[in-house]
Amino acid sequence: MARVRGPSHRGPGDGADPSPRPGDECRPDGPASLRRTAPALVDRGWLSWTVAAVTILNFYARFAAAHLARGVSPAPLQAAVLLTIVAVAADWAAQTVEMFVLPGLAHAANAADFLVWHRAAVVLTGFLANGLYTVSALLLVWASRRAYPRWIQVAGFGVVAGGAILSAAAWADSATGMLFANVVLVPCLLVWLAGVAISAHMHGGNPT
Repeated sequence: MARVRGPSHRGPGDGADPSPRPGDECRPDGPASLRRTAPALVDRGWLSWTVAAVTILNFYARFAAAHLARGVSPAPLQAAVLLTIVAVAADWAAQTVEMFVLPGLAHAANAADFLVWHRAAVVLTGFLANGLYTVSALLLVWASRRAYPRWIQVAGFGVVAGGAILSAAAWADSATGMLFANVVLVPCLLVWLAGVAISAHMHGGNPT
């Protein structure tokens, strides 16, 4: 799960660029401080994302199975599920770093190592895992495109576009890019999921 870092709190008129910079994670209001002051809150957030990753895999697997049963070519559907399994593994690796490596570094005030491991976790979850989820979504949306009306197709491809922007922003360590990506991704994801659910309900549990 890629996270958007808040801007540095610089005073007005100081001529400084207020955009996030490397090292902001270790500022008094950054993740390192949050790790020291509210570790349980951070861990609950990552545990919720662990569940979310499994939920994504469950949805993709059920989506693929439903369309496979309707005669859709199995290759893209099976590839999507396999890629999602790899994505979940990458997500869990990042979450392991966040929950078991970073706390010790934060308490030890080891800023250099904290930044290295924090960046590794962001790349694992925001770039690699999210990128694989995005490719999986592309395969599913493309393979099932004839099963849905145009508005559901558009929403599905919007998910792909938003996910691609998010992965690129995570790789570039761009907080602005990650924020913009979520502005595109989240609404499209909600519309796509709702559209698939409505279609399945209208067809007695089958999406087509």
